[in-house]
Amino acid sequence: MTYLVLKSTLRQTLLFASISVLLIACDASTTGPKSEQEQSPRLTSELLHECNEHLEAAIVNDFFSPPVAGRIYAYPNIAAYEVLVQKTDVYKSLAGSYDDLSIPPLTSQNVDIALASAFAFYHTSMHLVYATDVVEKGMEELRATQVSNGMDQAILEASEAYGKTVADEVISWANKDGYNEMRSYDKYQLKNEPGTWLPTPPDYTDAMEPHWAKIRPLTLDSASQFRPDAPTAFDMDTSSAFYAELMEVYEALNQNSEETEAIAKFWDCNPLVRKHQGHVTFAEKKLTPGGHWVNIGRIAMRDQEVDLMSASYTYTMLTVGILEAFISCWDEKYHSNYIRPVTVVHEHIDPEWNPILYTPNFPEYPSGHSVVSGSAATILTSIFGDQFNFIDSTEVPYGMDPRSFTSFYEASDEAAISRLYGGIHFMPAIENGKSQGRQVGAHVLKTLNLKN
Repeated sequence: MTYLVLKSTLRQTLLFASISVLLIACDASTTGPKSEQEQSPRLTSELLHECNEHLEAAIVNDFFSPPVAGRIYAYPNIAAYEVLVQKTDVYKSLAGSYDDLSIPPLTSQNVDIALASAFAFYHTSMHLVYATDVVEKGMEELRATQVSNGMDQAILEASEAYGKTVADEVISWANKDGYNEMRSYDKYQLKNEPGTWLPTPPDYTDAMEPHWAKIRPLTLDSASQFRPDAPTAFDMDTSSAFYAELMEVYEALNQNSEETEAIAKFWDCNPLVRKHQGHVTFAEKKLTPGGHWVNIGRIAMRDQEVDLMSASYTYTMLTVGILEAFISCWDEKYHSNYIRPVTVVHEHIDPEWNPILYTPNFPEYPSGHSVVSGSAATILTSIFGDQFNFIDSTEVPYGMDPRSFTSFYEASDEAAISRLYGGIHFMPAIENGKSQGRQVGAHVLKTLNLKN
């Protein structure tokens, strides 16, 4: 008998801590109705950081695939942004760019705009994850902390009501993106042609999200807008370009150092890695590539102590860029249906060779992490600059040491090359994936112009 043991993480424990720190800067005065000025948000960006950390815990718990997780990160952040943008002249709503997105205007004087944004985030998240108890716990803590700090009940209720109204509109919009219909699409049919993708060892799992390119993009003209050049033609002649690329992966793994192995594992970002010990199978839950980059964005925002509105803008741009990157990447993955290194090595070179990383269950070209990292780094660089030193501690709760970078592009380059060190990608998938991701990120910045 095989048992599946889900490995808990330190992060999930930490995320259930009290969010009382959110209210350090909050006015505790509650006597009588508050004027509009007194109701203006005094909560810091920590409010939105905590919201995203609760969502992250739910996503990790549910082990959503990387593309699905990318979608889940985006919509709650859009909902929070659409609340906050009601009280600023610096930024503008997304609603003007989409005919089917309608955000109700803020009319009540009782609404605390910061609280309403958090409730919009949480209520949107409730429709997107299975671990609703994680999200509900965040809302309960938020309500309880506000009450303990003396907030007027009418303001609390009005703030949640408005936040939920915005959430309902965003969810209605999200439900039109094709995701729900996609759940019932036919399974992927293998091509069974030389050089095309086949399920990989050790579990030989069915193809992940083969129809993802059909999801409605938010900025792209089409999923294929930034389709990269075709991968190298499959050719097992020892003098061919493909054979050289194959041996590059094979030798890179054989020659891995302690450092390159650490890089591979740091950027693994596989949400559910099955491990086998005898007759026992257990699984480790971890972040997706998108989740890792949302964390990097949060590290930068905390370092710069950005305000709540700026944080919301950053989260929105970043998560939309991640969502678009997955759409663009998955379009090419199932267009080229390219074979994985482990499949070729086992058949032609060495049946005992195994990658350091668990080979994910979708075609090889291009590298998803390369595309997502390229898009995310482009967006974060536009916000924080091209020489931004930071320590990435994202994977510390999963048992890995933090890594230091001097720019977001340096981090994205390392994320990309980690796929060679891990033995799961050929170099063209890495290099062309980086270029594709940067094109997507630049397009999101240009198209989703949210600053007045």
